[in-house]
Amino acid sequence: MQLSLALRHRSRHAAIPRLALTQRFRTYFPSPPLLSPHPTICPSCGAPLPTRLPACPKCFHIEHSRPGYDYYDLLETPKSPNPFVVNESRLKNNFRRVQRYVHPDLWATQGKDKTQVARDLSSLVNEAYTTLLQPLSRIHYILSQHNLGVLEADQLDDPHLITEVIEIREALEDASTESEVDDIKKDVAGKISETMENIEHAVHVEDWAKARRGAVRLKYLRSIEAAAQSGDDRRTDDNHCSP
Repeated sequence: MQLSLALRHRSRHAAIPRLALTQRFRTYFPSPPLLSPHPTICPSCGAPLPTRLPACPKCFHIEHSRPGYDYYDLLETPKSPNPFVVNESRLKNNFRRVQRYVHPDLWATQGKDKTQVARDLSSLVNEAYTTLLQPLSRIHYILSQHNLGVLEADQLDDPHLITEVIEIREALEDASTESEVDDIKKDVAGKISETMENIEHAVHVEDWAKARRGAVRLKYLRSIEAAAQSGDDRRTDDNHCSP
């Protein structure tokens, strides 16, 4: 709502300036260092490891992972031909398989130290999965691997995007019927789909500037989508409370 009011004030009382870029960038994920090869055999018993993680279900040797694990490699999810295109079913299956070997319950009888290491590895697997599952966090991660920052939360540098956000926000606020809100939601869903296609193409041709612009646009469209859904939830609650 604060963003909406600020943008409305800007649109009605002044021309939309081009926002300065100074100190408005950050990376959502740290840029990973060059990785050493993942261990393929247990350093304790020599048995093949079932995942990319140093956790052996045969002799119950476990250790912390090396820093900078590549999430795609960790979950055995191919980057080629396009890292933005992910098979969600395969990703989910791989996540469950990897998680099975480092779940803290599996290590609960192996002592506190090993159980804590298992918790840390389990958290890493969860983070990798949630990052690659959602398109917005996925493109942020891809950009971070190319040392590119993403705009800070409420910073916009595209006058056309600012205007578009203003218009959609105002349309949502002015909508008086469920049908009007549904029309807006369909319009936003179409814009999100188009933006995702543009990001996919930009990543494929390695146009990182375009991919970054798409990531910013996708973030704001997702926020509008969430606002529309929140409005639906409030209306549903109001209807349930009505006598």
